[in-house]
Amino acid sequence: MKVFVTFFLLLTIFLASCTPRVRLGPAYLLHPNEPIEIEMENFSFKPNHLAVLRNQSPIILHLKNTDGISHNFTLMAPDRNIILSQDLKPKESTTVDIGFLNSENYVFYCFFHQHWGMEGMLMLD
Repeated sequence: MKVFVTFFLLLTIFLASCTPRVRLGPAYLLHPNEPIEIEMENFSFKPNHLAVLRNQSPIILHLKNTDGISHNFTLMAPDRNIILSQDLKPKESTTVDIGFLNSENYVFYCFFHQHWGMEGMLMLD
């Protein structure tokens, strides 16, 4: 019995590590000189998978909460430091200049609804 429980726990840990953390939609290639439009609606970001190639300019985000409830946009660096955390009330929008970022992958999520899968990724090359 003890061997079965140990095997089951190890299998569970292994399978959990194989599961992607962020469920990404299709990648949207964006022009780095224009604001990046991100909509918050129905416990999701649209789009939730963004790619900016050859980033030579500051990153400007235009965040729109088109939902009937409050949402949050939190951008986290690969080292797990928070770069930006912005709350938006229902039907509110804002533009945020987050400056220059390194060529890496950044996770973003809604602090209030991350456990419901409200996550995404910003990839900079």
